[in-house]
Amino acid sequence: MLDCRSREFLWHEGHTAFATKEEASTEVLQILELYRHIYEEFLAIPVMKGRKSELGKFAGGLYTTSVEAFIPNTGRGIQGATSHCLGQNFAKMF
Repeated sequence: MLDCRSREFLWHEGHTAFATKEEASTEVLQILELYRHIYEEFLAIPVMKGRKSELGKFAGGLYTTSVEAFIPNTGRGIQGATSHCLGQNFAKMF
């Protein structure tokens, strides 16, 4: 049987490690700005950068930032990309 899905999304994932939380936070914001640049400069889709609420953040992470686009037909926003600061929560397992 053919696997048909009604919705697809691009999953782009990268992992980095830093000596300090400040370095990690800088990377999170640089990646978020890169996503904004791609959406606005290459795809001509305006987005808003922001930080997710505690309920909206990646489970186990310290915080999550995202770019969101507006859909005029529905009056709603849609998440375009996220960048997470995971702290040491996952690294401590190893």
